[in-house]
Amino acid sequence: MPRILLALLVAATLSACTTAEPGTPETTATSAVDKIVLDVTGTATISTLTLVVDGTSTEEQAVTLPWSRTLEFPVDSGRHEWKLVLKYGGGSVLAKSTANGKPLTQTAGSSSPGSDSSSELSGSISK
Repeated sequence: MPRILLALLVAATLSACTTAEPGTPETTATSAVDKIVLDVTGTATISTLTLVVDGTSTEEQAVTLPWSRTLEFPVDSGRHEWKLVLKYGGGSVLAKSTANGKPLTQTAGSSSPGSDSSSELSGSISK
C-alpha cells in the first residue's frame, strides 16, 4: 500500500511540472513588454543625437558610433511614439529600428567632411 501511495504522489508531482513547448513564448510579468531597439552605425561624426520618447526629449553630444538604445513599453499600455534626430558631418550613417526583433524603419545618409547634415528616424507602437 505505501508503494501505491508513493507512486501516486510522484505521478501527481510530475504532472504539475510543465515546460513550454519549443518555440512557444512564455508569458510572465517581466516578459510582457514591447521592445523597440534603435541602432545607429556608420563613419560619420555625430555632433548631436536627440531621442524623443512619448514627448520626453534627451540629447547626447559628440556621440561615438555604433550607438544603440532599447526602449521597453508594457504590453497593452497604449500608443507610444519615438523619434531619433541625428546631426552629423563627414561620413555616412545608417539608423534602423526593430520592434520585438522585427525590422520597423530605417534611414541612411552621408556627407562630406566639414558639412552639416541631419537624418531622422521615427515610429510608433500601439496595442
